[in-house]
Amino acid sequence: MATAPLGRGAYHRDMELLREGRDRIALRRLDIVLVGTFVGLVIATAVLIFDPNFGFALPDRSLDVTTNSLIVVAGVSLAALALARYRESGRASGLFQSSAFLLMAWVTLVNVALVIFREDARFFLTVGGPVEQSQLPFYVWAASRIVAAGLLVVGGLAALNSIRQVPRVRQTLLLPILAVSAGGVLLLPLADLLPVFVSPEGVQAMLEETRSARVVPGVTPLGVAAQALATGLFLLGALLYRRSYLRNGPVLDGYLAVALVLAAFAEIHFLLYPGIYTGLVTTTDAIRLAFFGVLLLGIAAESRQDLRALRSAYAALDRLRQTEAERATLEERTRLARELHDGLAQDLWFAKLKHERLVSHVPDSQRPLAQEVTQALDAAIAEARQAVVTMRAGLERERPLHELLAEAVEEFGNASGLRADFSAADLPLALPPRTQAEVLRVLQEALTNVRKHADATVVRVSAEVSKGTLVVSVIDNGRGFRPDETSGDGLGVQGMRERARLMGGDLQVVSEPSSGTGVHLSVPVAEASA
Repeated sequence: MATAPLGRGAYHRDMELLREGRDRIALRRLDIVLVGTFVGLVIATAVLIFDPNFGFALPDRSLDVTTNSLIVVAGVSLAALALARYRESGRASGLFQSSAFLLMAWVTLVNVALVIFREDARFFLTVGGPVEQSQLPFYVWAASRIVAAGLLVVGGLAALNSIRQVPRVRQTLLLPILAVSAGGVLLLPLADLLPVFVSPEGVQAMLEETRSARVVPGVTPLGVAAQALATGLFLLGALLYRRSYLRNGPVLDGYLAVALVLAAFAEIHFLLYPGIYTGLVTTTDAIRLAFFGVLLLGIAAESRQDLRALRSAYAALDRLRQTEAERATLEERTRLARELHDGLAQDLWFAKLKHERLVSHVPDSQRPLAQEVTQALDAAIAEARQAVVTMRAGLERERPLHELLAEAVEEFGNASGLRADFSAADLPLALPPRTQAEVLRVLQEALTNVRKHADATVVRVSAEVSKGTLVVSVIDNGRGFRPDETSGDGLGVQGMRERARLMGGDLQVVSEPSSGTGVHLSVPVAEASA
């Protein structure tokens, strides 16, 4: 179909507008939220540092298990959703995000499992364990967070199309977990040989004042460097996902940018009070819960956005379907118009020519009858020509509507010999193809009625748009009639009214004997004219 590419082009333009239609206020709002979150966390951290009364470290084993269990559920859920996103969209960032969330969930799950099976003391996770052997949990925690932050940074680069080669799914998901787990197992026999992460004085301070979250003394340069690296990676990831969101990335990237700011401050709070032991709930745990909570909100927001996009896509497809159906109808009209022109119209012209040759041989008594035949042939030729013009006009969407209407009125005036005036004001450039063809067909039928039945000398056609409605009026100065005394079937009024209803409009006929007739077509065009 020759016109199909135009319909598909319109569909693609609709989808492009859909992708680019994000509210610019929402983009500025992200920066406001990021800055507000950062400043709020800086203030909260400063208060905790300078006023220990606002800190907390609750020695509650059940609460610790509950908190970690919630983190595990959230982490696994986010990993599954990110992986599903990756399989659906092919965006490599989703795969790296899934790997990072899965690693965080795995390390926390191991912690919960050790507590449930009462093996936490064996792995130096209980408060009151040997101070010189309590460094291993810090190493495992720091390694898992650095690797997870690195994966999120790589995901941010992938979201910006800086990484195009997609790794294998299983390797990306499992290798970080296996590496961190293997490192922990290998370091277990060497726990007493590990460099000090937090000095014995710092660990002792946590053991003696478990209800306080004051800054723990004795965090070594190694501990500071490890936490600074994790903090820097999380902040870098926040900047990358912010940039991805500003480039019309998924809405989840905006939420992820905010969540990574929270993750960065979770590492800072862990540096201030490394509450890695089981049975301790600290500000780090609270911020980690907030991190996963923001991401779950992001998933919900992206689902709503996807639903809106899906509805818009369905609407665009429906418009495309209607457009294609209308184009198919108009192409069929063009074919019929061509056949009318090449077939019926030519035959009528041929019949008229033959009839004119025969008129000279008709007796004088039969001349009135011959004249009636001549008039009938002229009327049939005019109607055929008008039908061809109307059918072909439906496809001329590139021409303004007022030009098509003016041409139809001019063609009528030339064919009928009547004075035909046309005026237009504030018309839409074009209507949907089917509506445009129906309007022209109603106009043609109304003008044909004027020529056949009105005995008029002047017909005035006007078209204007008022309050989202196109009104086309055909008014003559003919003999008129009483509409309530006739059904109008013989004048084609019923057909015009049916066409008006198909367009969602209305048609009114106003006439009085010796006062002419007015036909008024009303069609809603608010969407077409927008």
